[in-house]
Amino acid sequence: MTPRKWSAITAAVVVSIGSAPPAAADGPPMPGIEIDGDTNSCTAGFAARGPDGFYLMTSGHCDRDAGAQWTYGDDEPLGYMAASENDDSQELDAAIIRLDPDLGPPIGDIAGGYVVSGFLDGSQLPVGTPICKVGATTGETCGEVTSVDGLVAETSVFSLHGDSGSPGFVKNPDGTVSAVGLLSGSPDDDDYTTYFVLVAPLLGKWGLSLLP
Repeated sequence: MTPRKWSAITAAVVVSIGSAPPAAADGPPMPGIEIDGDTNSCTAGFAARGPDGFYLMTSGHCDRDAGAQWTYGDDEPLGYMAASENDDSQELDAAIIRLDPDLGPPIGDIAGGYVVSGFLDGSQLPVGTPICKVGATTGETCGEVTSVDGLVAETSVFSLHGDSGSPGFVKNPDGTVSAVGLLSGSPDDDDYTTYFVLVAPLLGKWGLSLLP
């Protein structure tokens, strides 16, 4: 079965729909907003700091337009893809956009409301772990982890076209969230199974640290 990947040129049993709508794009960029390339739209994943500036993470298959400037909100310049990986296995489906320095630091909170407090790797995601995401198309939807295979978590989180790159996270008792992964896609003909590429290995690979 070939997985679908959810850019808008282009997600499991739905357990609940959360309260957060799609994130507004007014002001500084933040996780959960719509981001736009020349020919497709995706969702901004986690905000991060690198040795040479600030970044937003997203899905690798969103990188369809080589060298294109990405925008957000009312066609505001966002930045350019600094690195991306994408193959049919879902495990390599991630990218980072280096933000225009004129923007200053992005907001680290998901949808401006959920403070990110660290991240979880695959060993910390037993089957049944509640997980949510905020996407540009469907807002906040929640489900459970159904399996973890290598660098990919399969979940029962609902998503649709344009949600690619959405930050997937676990809610903590103190009101913060722990980062899990970037929404990649779903199997053919099954909008109720969604895959997330785990974020922990990507941070080390690209020398990034998540913004709180």
